[in-house]
This record gives sequence, C-alpha cells and structure tokens, in this order.
Amino acid sequence: MEQKDNVSRPPEIRLKCCQDRPVPEPVVEGWKQFLGFPEKAMNSFWGILRPALMQPANPNNRQRIESFCGDYGLAENNVVAALRSCDFLMRQAAALDMDATPFRQDLAALSEGDEQGAEVILSQYEGAKADLRKVIIQESLADHGKVLVGIDWRADNVTASDRGANLSTTVVLLTLRYRDANRTERITLQLTPEAMKELKLFCDRFAP
Repeated sequence: MEQKDNVSRPPEIRLKCCQDRPVPEPVVEGWKQFLGFPEKAMNSFWGILRPALMQPANPNNRQRIESFCGDYGLAENNVVAALRSCDFLMRQAAALDMDATPFRQDLAALSEGDEQGAEVILSQYEGAKADLRKVIIQESLADHGKVLVGIDWRADNVTASDRGANLSTTVVLLTLRYRDANRTERITLQLTPEAMKELKLFCDRFAP
C-alpha cells in the first residue's frame, strides 16, 4: 500500500490579545494581506479602519472601502480581509486594556519580521483603544438597561396657550439620546425654570 506524505501545517500562532489561544486563520490571512499593501496604502489605512471600528454599521463605510481600493489599485476582497483582521485584533486588545508594548509583540508574532504594518497600527492605537473602551462600557451597561449617550436641547419662550395669556416663561426642550440594547432611542422633555434649577443641583453634586 502506497504511503501518503504527511502534510505539514504551520504552527499555531497564539497571541496575548487572544488570551494565548490560537488566532483564527482568517485573522492571520487578513494580516498578511495588510502587510502586502503598498506603503502609501498602508499609511492611509486608518482612514477606513477608524470609521469601521467606531461605527461598524455606518453605510458610508462601503463607499470608503471602494474609494480606498480605487486610489491604491487593490482588490476589494483583500482590503476587506485586512480590515476585518485589524478590527478583530484592535477589539481584542482594547477589551483587555492592553498596553502598546504587549500589543506590539502580538503584531510582531504575526508579521515574521515585517515591522511596517505594526508601526502603522500602533501609531493610532492608544487613541483608538480609548474610544473603543468607551463603546465597551456603554455596551456593557446597555446589556442591562438604558444608557444616556447624548443630549440635544432648544430654548423656547412660551407666551400664551389655550389655558392662559401672558405666560412669558422660558422652556427648555431637552432631548435625551439613549442606548437600549442595540438600538439608539430618544425622548424629549420640557423643562421649566424650576426643573432646570433642580437638574443643575443634581449635576453640581455628581459631575466630576
């Protein structure tokens, strides 16, 4: 009986950002695609990576990717693979609050001596990590209830209504934007001057 040759597999890559578990193969392949980009494309990569990290559901991300591919003559599937790989690595590192030094070691383990890709990612790592951790906190809270994420307001002067004349009072319309699970909702409240004073006392007491 003819004996088949053993097919050798490359050793598994284990990273600290993956808690020393093997890195998924698509992440390894996507990182290789990123390392193969021309220098100008690599240096411009944050232009599509940061929006994808901060707003993954934004439909404008598709247009950014298409423009990036056209500008640097790259195949879209290769760019998407690189984007997903970097997205995965950044989110894993941010979730563990990793410093730049161990994250650099992880990227070096993927890069086989090619330092350029790691330098590009690390150039904005700290800022992106801080933003991602804000999202992680919001999502962690939203898993268990509504979380305030933004405020819009407008001041109106109420002069009269069918209930009375010469009212002459200022009312603030306060719209609270809040996250509820995976949705962003809003509610608008009308605040009288008395309510504004009460709100100010609350803010003065608890604001850092």
